[in-house]
Order: sequence, then structure tokens, then C-alpha cells
Amino acid sequence: MEKFKEIIFLKNLKRVGKATIYGKYWNLLINSKGLDDLILSFLKFESKFTNEDLQKAKYSAEELYDYVINSEIEVITVFDENYPKQLLDMGNKRPLILYVKGDVEVLAKPNIAVIGTRMPSKLSQEFEEQLVKSIVNESNRVIISGLALGCDKIAHQTTINENKLTIAILPSGVNVIKPAKHKKLAEEIIANGGCLISEYDPDKTAYKSTYIERDQIVAAFSDATFVVECGVKSGTMHTVNAAKKFNKQIFSYLPNDMTNGAYDGNKFILENNFNAVPVKSIDEFLDDLENINQDKHVSKQQSLI
Repeated sequence: MEKFKEIIFLKNLKRVGKATIYGKYWNLLINSKGLDDLILSFLKFESKFTNEDLQKAKYSAEELYDYVINSEIEVITVFDENYPKQLLDMGNKRPLILYVKGDVEVLAKPNIAVIGTRMPSKLSQEFEEQLVKSIVNESNRVIISGLALGCDKIAHQTTINENKLTIAILPSGVNVIKPAKHKKLAEEIIANGGCLISEYDPDKTAYKSTYIERDQIVAAFSDATFVVECGVKSGTMHTVNAAKKFNKQIFSYLPNDMTNGAYDGNKFILENNFNAVPVKSIDEFLDDLENINQDKHVSKQQSLI
């Protein structure tokens, strides 16, 4: 959790977010030798904050720091060696902090995101269950999803039922499970050896913007993304668009009968230059999955930090 206290100090200043830290205060953060040293450097560099502003931010940072180190929450900052290298693809939108509940070591394992609509058809539900069972038992990849209703829940629950590992990437803090009915599922993910991760403070609630930011993390963090079922205007497309941007392999389910589900997004992905692979057979998909590049972009770390 290198420079954790310094990062949360900056984030507690009014109108200072991730973009400002990377764009304006990055060198100060890198060169600081602790929170007090950062504050001294900050006073010389920035005049728009009062001493009261800085002291309030310092107090809040120390309060959160003390809470986290005395909790079951693990912290990984962008400066730590175990920060997921694939997130470096996000450039200055990469999370400064990852809060983790569960086994941190799971983050380093090969994975695949399985995502889709909150209201999948019966055909999609049955297909997804078989798909996830095949992935976790044939490839031993960790299943990534967002703990939402529908396809996300099926991805997590099926993995747990197979006694395998899954990671939920949240649009809220790790103490705030949405929907509330998935609290038990979240506990099962952790108990089974997986984890919950978030870039937000532990008690932060979800907003529309944080769902979109979460979807970008899912896309960047995952070695590949499998779309079970989605509409063209669905939230799933946020993840798909980000996966395309990050040059990640996308798979799209293409059933023979699409009359009883919302598969217009699946077709759109396949027809509009997303470099996506259509999937009708799980066996053929598993062959493709073996060939996915698992490069974690280690060489990029030094150029960004």
C-alpha cells in the first residue's frame, strides 16, 4: 500500500480527482517522502487551498488509513509491485487505489470476464451455466464479473458452485453491495477463495458514473471478455467498447434461435469491427481460449510510474 495515505490525502481535497492527480500532482506524489513532506511540497506548488483545507484532507486521510489497516480490507496502490499490470492499459484513467476483500493473489491469475444483460433469456441462462462450468474446469481461469443481476450473478454463482475462483469488480466501495440481495453471494465469493475489488473508498455508494468506470476496469483487467446476451444500448456495451479500445479479445454468443432474447447487441458486436469471435459451440470456444495472449504488460510499468 505504498503512498496510500498520500493518495487519499489528495483525493480528499475539493475538486481533486484521479485526472487532476495524474495530470497536475503526479510528480509531487512520486517524489514525496511521506504525507507531511507531500503537504510541504504542495504548499509551495499550489496556492488555491488554505491551510484549513489541507489539514481537513490530512485528517480524513489518516482516519481512512487507520480504518483500513485495522480491517479485513487489503489495499493495492498504483505504486505497488502487485498492482495488476493489465490496468496500465488505462493510462491516466487507471485506478490509483484498489481496495480488496478476499485473496489478493487471485488478481494475478489468468481470467476471463463473463458479462451480459440483467434479464437473460432462459436459453442464455442455460448456455452461460454450461459455459462457465467448462471454462473453470477446462482452463482454470478466474471468472470476472460485476456482481449485478442476471448474467453477472450466473457467472459468479456457477463458479462458486463448481468450487472455483471468481472476482467481482464493484461500482461501489467493498462494504456496499448492490443489489443488497447479493450480499450473501459476495460473502460466498470471498469464502470460496475469490475476492471483491473496487477503486472507491470502502463505504462509497454507487452512481451512474461509477458503473461506467467499473465497466472500463472489467475490460482492462480481463484477459478476454465473453458477452452472453446484451442489447445495443445496454450497459454491457460500455465494457465491450472499452475492451475494443484496450485490444482485448471479445467473444459473443450467437445462438441459432435469437427470437426469445435481446441479442441485437451480440450481433452489433460481430458486425461492427469489434474483432469479436462468434460462439455457437463451447468446445470450439475453449480451443480459442487457449490461444489468448496472457501478457500482463510488465514492460509498461516503468514508463507510467
